[in-house]
Amino acid sequence: MLRALALLLFLPFAALAQGLPAPVSDRINDFADLLPPEAQARVAQLLQSGRDETGVHVVVVTMDKMADNGGVGEPISEYAKRLFNQWAIGDSSRNDGILILVAVTDREMRIALGSGYPVIWDNAAQRVIDRYMLPEFSQDRYAEGIEAGVAATYDLIARPFAAGQAAPEDEGEPTDWFGLGLLALFGAGMVALVMRSPLGNLVIRLRACPNCGQRRLRRTRETLEEPTDDASGRGVFHIRCSACGHERTKPFIIPSRQSSGSSSGFGGGSSSGGGASGKW
Repeated sequence: MLRALALLLFLPFAALAQGLPAPVSDRINDFADLLPPEAQARVAQLLQSGRDETGVHVVVVTMDKMADNGGVGEPISEYAKRLFNQWAIGDSSRNDGILILVAVTDREMRIALGSGYPVIWDNAAQRVIDRYMLPEFSQDRYAEGIEAGVAATYDLIARPFAAGQAAPEDEGEPTDWFGLGLLALFGAGMVALVMRSPLGNLVIRLRACPNCGQRRLRRTRETLEEPTDDASGRGVFHIRCSACGHERTKPFIIPSRQSSGSSSGFGGGSSSGGGASGKW
């Protein structure tokens, strides 16, 4: 009798431990079928281009309900941390992976950050959610919100973190609308341009030169240190204005050949629970 009672008490915890979904991709796991084929191709390209540029591994996961995927009664923050650690997202030494989780029927989402991000980066994750994803999700425009969120995740979190920069500060409402305008322009031209031009180059071209104010910025890439099977490489972007000659450089990380060519792409990273959540 006692053995049967112990088994009944243990079963819910066993289901919780074993019910997490297995990954089908190291980029997009669209279990809720929120992304049409064209949108999925664009988001996959964004994820791969961003990872090639920064070395930061971002994974998108959609599902209907957490309860159907091993998260009965669990807050999304804890569930996302468990899923992150089960899949071991990101580089094991840097712990800079990022999980974007959308539970559509629960109407909740989470951007979970690897343990390598100081707590200040939670604010940047919240900005991505509040400004670029939830406005689209509230209109049931899930593909658009995910696409905008992936672009903003690299722009506001992965790129500055990989370059050793401080977390971006909140620049106020006018900048918010300008950023949304840039993303709208980017989305309109994505189908024609994404397969030929990396996202970073397009964003640079839309920005005004900080010296003369003209939109004549161009970016070139230089490899300083080639990656090996065991170590990441280094490179630098040269950003130059063709109107006034103003120039600046921006470093980036080239992932190791082993991590880039891995079939699963998961590198043993972990999360301590950092990140941000949203509801719509």
